[in-house]
Amino acid sequence: METSAEVSPPPGVRCVVESRTFERAPTLRALLIYLWRMREQAISEYAIATEALGRGPSFDAKTDATVRVQISRLRQRLEKFYQQEGAACTERIVIPLGSHHIEIETVEAPEPPKPLAEPVPNAVSHYLLVACTVLAMAAIGLGAALVRTRASAARTTAPAAPRLWQAFFGNHLATRIILPTPIFFAFSPNGPLATIMVRDTSINEFADRDRAAQYSALTKMMGQPNLAQNYTVTSDTFAAVSLVRYLDRFSFATALRSSAEAPLEALDSENVIAIGTWGTLAPVKPYLDRMTLRLSEHEMHVTNQRPLAGEPAEISHVAESPERMIWPGVIAVLPARGGRSHLLVLASRQTSALVSMLTTSHGLEEIERLRKVKGSPEFFEMAVQSEMNGMALVGSKAVVLHAVTAGN
Repeated sequence: METSAEVSPPPGVRCVVESRTFERAPTLRALLIYLWRMREQAISEYAIATEALGRGPSFDAKTDATVRVQISRLRQRLEKFYQQEGAACTERIVIPLGSHHIEIETVEAPEPPKPLAEPVPNAVSHYLLVACTVLAMAAIGLGAALVRTRASAARTTAPAAPRLWQAFFGNHLATRIILPTPIFFAFSPNGPLATIMVRDTSINEFADRDRAAQYSALTKMMGQPNLAQNYTVTSDTFAAVSLVRYLDRFSFATALRSSAEAPLEALDSENVIAIGTWGTLAPVKPYLDRMTLRLSEHEMHVTNQRPLAGEPAEISHVAESPERMIWPGVIAVLPARGGRSHLLVLASRQTSALVSMLTTSHGLEEIERLRKVKGSPEFFEMAVQSEMNGMALVGSKAVVLHAVTAGN
């Protein structure tokens, strides 16, 4: 394969390649240099594996995820670099999900720190202390106004949001992100300071506790339990925080709430973003039951209740190796009862992968492409496959998209 002409990399690439962050990762450094040199070529996984990663000619991308794993690690290493050593870089390397090609983005330079004041002679320090005290009291009085002014400025200067998010927040309602707080049985046979917490993943309503397989045996040993909803799911929490940070860029205000706080009632006056598995999303079950794409118990497949021509009736979990898994999931934007507020459902074992699809240019472009095929509906439900290598996201792709009408 011919390579691009040797051109000196721009400062945005040089500052990464020459950094300490990448000095400690020679394989990723070599991969980055290769991708830069091949930026104008249509490169395959085979080419990357054999020319940049040292794999032999027998490499087969269908059975070997090396390239996708290394690209994913390169994205993570770049993110680490720009958070730490490269925070001042104004040209930044981006590798869109599902792509092997690097892009250069320009960001605004951070404001330089203000110089420290010169030391003050002792003769006047007392008077300055008094003046500073007066100014501090005035600052307290102006604090609230300053916060409002900054918030207003942030809204004014926020970049234009992608179409999907413009539509979701277009009703200008308050929006809450619901974190699942699964049902636990709290047994306290020796008093409240020695509580034993039990979770049965098939039980998502405390009233259904008698259906738990070992419930009777546990109650005989430890007595009747109390309801406990003290914990959120770690992966869903990280997904929610990532989504909040993304939406903040466009000045879309959100509030994190527990699934124990009646999200159905909230939909009377607020938008709701519900994150979790089909089980932990039980608080919005009336909406899930009306959908044509349904995530099964334990998230092993998505069932297509009304497959259209050419669509699969089921999108299943695939274990390609002990570490490499393809997980099904569902993204749905639904009209809430009354028609004014909106419900966004992210249902998967890997909710971070769904958030990534909704917060990256590549993922949003894929969603827009499928929406256009269906006439660009405002409301839709979509089945997604997310390939994971351990906890690292390799990539996600949309499989099926169905339009949803406001009357559904």
